[in-house]
Amino acid sequence: MKINELRHLIAAAMVLLLVAGCNNRRQSATVDNKIAEEAMDSVAVLEECKIDSVRGDSIVAKLWDEGCEVWDFSDGVAVVMGKKCGLIDRSGNFVIPLKYDNIQPPTDGVAGVCLDGKWGYVDMRDSVVVAIKYDAVDYFSEGIGAVKQGEKWGFVGKGDREVVPPIYDAAEHFAEGMAAVKLGGKYGYVDKSGRLAIPTVYDEISIFIDGLARVRSGSKWGYIDKSGHAIVPIEYDRIGFFNQGLAATHRNGKWGYVDTDGREVVAPKYDRANAFDNGYALVGLNGKTGFIDRSGTEVVPVIYDGSRRGFSEGLAAVSIAGKWGAVDTLGRLVIPLKYEFLGDFYQGMARACMKGKWGYIGKDNKALVSLIYDEIEGFSEGLAATKSNNGKWGFVDRDGNVVIPFKYGWVGRFAWGVAAATYNGKTGAIDRHDNVVIPFAYRSAEGFQAKGKFLVYDDRWQAIYLDVEPRE
Repeated sequence: MKINELRHLIAAAMVLLLVAGCNNRRQSATVDNKIAEEAMDSVAVLEECKIDSVRGDSIVAKLWDEGCEVWDFSDGVAVVMGKKCGLIDRSGNFVIPLKYDNIQPPTDGVAGVCLDGKWGYVDMRDSVVVAIKYDAVDYFSEGIGAVKQGEKWGFVGKGDREVVPPIYDAAEHFAEGMAAVKLGGKYGYVDKSGRLAIPTVYDEISIFIDGLARVRSGSKWGYIDKSGHAIVPIEYDRIGFFNQGLAATHRNGKWGYVDTDGREVVAPKYDRANAFDNGYALVGLNGKTGFIDRSGTEVVPVIYDGSRRGFSEGLAAVSIAGKWGAVDTLGRLVIPLKYEFLGDFYQGMARACMKGKWGYIGKDNKALVSLIYDEIEGFSEGLAATKSNNGKWGFVDRDGNVVIPFKYGWVGRFAWGVAAATYNGKTGAIDRHDNVVIPFAYRSAEGFQAKGKFLVYDDRWQAIYLDVEPRE
């Protein structure tokens, strides 16, 4: 995959809409097609949206009723997809009416739109700012958009101002004043004046982040600055992204770390090196794991069989011989190795299992929710779904009190004060006080798909969106 930060930094929804035409996904050297296709499959575009887009007074729930797909809101607007596509604001008013064959989420106040097989850009008043005449577009960034004519890519600004003529085999969005381009199988960068600022000499590149871009030449990796100088020498077999000023590097089968000046803070010596998080990174050697700080000091010795992703609220779960406990940032074992499972701490609590029973413990190793349950889930709106030894589900609070008794065959998580539940083989929904919100008359439920719209399925597996008001 080329220019990997596209996937790393941009929401999947944007990647989905980088298409070559209204009915085809864009084939870009910078997008992993398999990942894009899998993501596209996960966002079902419903084809029978019949709502009148001219009125401008429809709400999200009404759109769902009419068979439209409403995406999550971003910068105050949401994509609406159906037989035609547009944008709504949080009040349900149409910013861009349902008249386009496809639409991208807006960036820089501009959205890519497709009509009759051609792409262009419109602003948030639905005024055309770049003519709808291109075969594909990338999203607008820093006042410029990448556009495709025929088999070549170039760049345009508002008012059809040509920044770079369509001469490149592939082109990416601008980031920090630079955009990646491909020509003759090699990659380089253009600046916002249209000048080829860094020649097309690399086999793989990334967008610029904090003045640096990851590049590959042949089989070796490094980082360059905007002048094209190698800040991290292009000599590593693999190299990660910078997190908290350090990037993992791989050479001769071992991992280490470099800083943004190219200095080797940790020479390659580990078999495993995770990204830094909260000032620490998990490392592995000879089948054991531990943690280092940003100076490269092993604050938790590399002696544990397993470790969670990292520190959470000052503690990290570790294991030896299948038993889990937790260490602090000084390497002290503050929770003994006696649990069969120990999760990450959040708001002073961690899910734990001992002798096959589940509950929650605090940082002092005291049980906050007694470890007496067959199963327990994460907390949502202050309550955790819990399965008792009678095989039934209920809910407990953070103090371990049973708030909703164990009488349900299954329960979901609370959202907007409502949770799906199954009783006597039928599914409905309850509120936080165990009042029935939706009668137990359905085959299954998925919960809220949008505020006020609760998805259930009947016995024929037909989807039904029920109007349900959020509860306190």
